[in-house]
Amino acid sequence: MFNYKTRLKKAAIGMSLATMLALGAAGPALADTVTGEITSGNLTASIADLNLGSVAYDHASHSMPGTMVLTVDDQTGTRDSWNVTVEASVFEYSGANGIAGTNDIAASNFALGTIAAPTATAGQPVDTGGPSAWSANDDASLDSARIVVSADAEYGQGAYEQNLPVNLNIPAYSRAGTYTSTLTVTAAAGPGGGV
Repeated sequence: MFNYKTRLKKAAIGMSLATMLALGAAGPALADTVTGEITSGNLTASIADLNLGSVAYDHASHSMPGTMVLTVDDQTGTRDSWNVTVEASVFEYSGANGIAGTNDIAASNFALGTIAAPTATAGQPVDTGGPSAWSANDDASLDSARIVVSADAEYGQGAYEQNLPVNLNIPAYSRAGTYTSTLTVTAAAGPGGGV
């Protein structure tokens, strides 16, 4: 009789397993996954070309004001802090009334005005952590790199525009002709905290 019960149990278990397999309930289902990756982009900054226009020759020093428009876009996805610096080269003379290299206007004659707050054009809005204008560089000459905007970590994850008022002080007796400077705009990871 013992053999009979054992055989009966084995048959019942076998039928139960067969039923479970047939119904797809062989045990707990394994979790299926979907994986995706977000790749890091770049932190970029640029200034559109600026034409300061023209002024008449003068025996006294005078100025040429203008406004540069800075565009910054953080697509790194790192949420790190960042800053942007701007520097100008010497204003090189070209024309028929002087000699290139001797009639240039020094980069120290090109200065920022009161730096405007940036505005968001896409992504994270401007907040207390930035991006922020660096008012410490208001009225600073651009003969060396000056921070104009920065964002603290966790802020500045978007695209922004910033107006940078500038003024070129033209020395007295500057020759008639065209003066051209090259800007170096650098976006870098680094401390935020504009003041």
